[in-house]
Amino acid sequence: MASVLTIALAAICAVVPFVIGQRHGVVRLVSPMHLLCYFCALGFLAKFTIYSFQPELAFYRKFDLDPSAPLLGAAYLSGFVLLMCCGYLSGIRRISSPTYSARLIAAGIERSAWLTLGAFTVALGTLFLILNARGASLFDASLLSGLNTAKQINVNDNGVGATLAGIKTLFIIPKFAFVLILARGIARRSMLQLMIAAALAGLLIVIALVSGDRFELIELLIYALATYLILGGRIGGRAIVVAAMGAAIVTMVSIYMTQLRLGHGSLVGQVFGSTYFLDINASVMITDQIKADQFLWGASYSWWSFGWVPRAFWFDKPAIDLGVYFKREVMQIYTGGAYNVTGPGEAFINFGWAGVSVGFVLGWVYRRIEEALLAPGNIMRFGSFLFYPMVFYPFVQATLQSSFSAFIVGAVAQTVLIVLMILLCVTRFRPQMCQPIGGHHAV
Repeated sequence: MASVLTIALAAICAVVPFVIGQRHGVVRLVSPMHLLCYFCALGFLAKFTIYSFQPELAFYRKFDLDPSAPLLGAAYLSGFVLLMCCGYLSGIRRISSPTYSARLIAAGIERSAWLTLGAFTVALGTLFLILNARGASLFDASLLSGLNTAKQINVNDNGVGATLAGIKTLFIIPKFAFVLILARGIARRSMLQLMIAAALAGLLIVIALVSGDRFELIELLIYALATYLILGGRIGGRAIVVAAMGAAIVTMVSIYMTQLRLGHGSLVGQVFGSTYFLDINASVMITDQIKADQFLWGASYSWWSFGWVPRAFWFDKPAIDLGVYFKREVMQIYTGGAYNVTGPGEAFINFGWAGVSVGFVLGWVYRRIEEALLAPGNIMRFGSFLFYPMVFYPFVQATLQSSFSAFIVGAVAQTVLIVLMILLCVTRFRPQMCQPIGGHHAV
């Protein structure tokens, strides 16, 4: 009976955001509510349904938890998600369609040749820096296996090491180049530009292999889908075929990365036996294990303040990822790595059951940022729609699946690079005068 109730709650948490996204999202299929739906469907509904038939896959079953823990965790997660929906609805202000303004800006994107050359050059240079920091050779037969297995180097006594996140920040340049050239190709209907974008997509797959992060493959799909839909793309037969091909490639590469990391096991076991997406395992474990005297009372939301210092200069710098704290200080497991806590889990670690209120705040913030980035006036003046896939989607993903401070440090550095690329390559306008800004001329 408890399993049936939990699956029913999970279904509600997947369906309600989708309905809200369809009715009120500024962009079809990739609004914050749509993203919430996808993360709930994969991390809550699909996982718990599979656990009903294969309970050994449930990550939380590795620990000695109270028998009521799964239902309590599901209740907390459901409350968080539904309050997030309420917060989103409370923030709605009507805005015009962003399509015309976005297409105008996209058609005026310049220097595509330099963007392509710069993307490949920066990617190769960053790869060299990563290999040099890890003491690895490009010709090492086990290079990819090592990059996907050991995420940290120079691990200290607290099990925390350098992830080379500062160096990997440079990968945002080829990622944004992909979005810019794809947008230009869609707006101008240029097959050449779309072919260049496809080549850059291949480069981003290589970057995901080097980073050892399968979620970068999902990011690639979201970059493409969000850009296409913001520019008014239709979901027709051709688009579905291209999307299916992209999803197939991502799935195959994900399976390969799983084999590199473990040498065995299936992708299904890795996804549903892990803490990916808006994960029910994290909510079950956290609501069961966190006691009142362990509440952080908002402290974890400020850990980004010391995240700027490179670990090379501060070897014993504490981890800014709350998952490390949860694994070591709460679960008392002292191996390397972290247990993903998710956004709802972070709220509980800070405020207990009152953490569901953070869901309302996040929902409101999602809507206000969505409207700000996709308002036609902001698109014309700042090219703001370009921040939607590059900065806003990672923010939504981080606040659903990861932890706040771990996102902030990298996001600020990436945003600086994105702004510089917009200043160099994107024609913008003063809406009242239709005058180009910055000396560029619209095409």
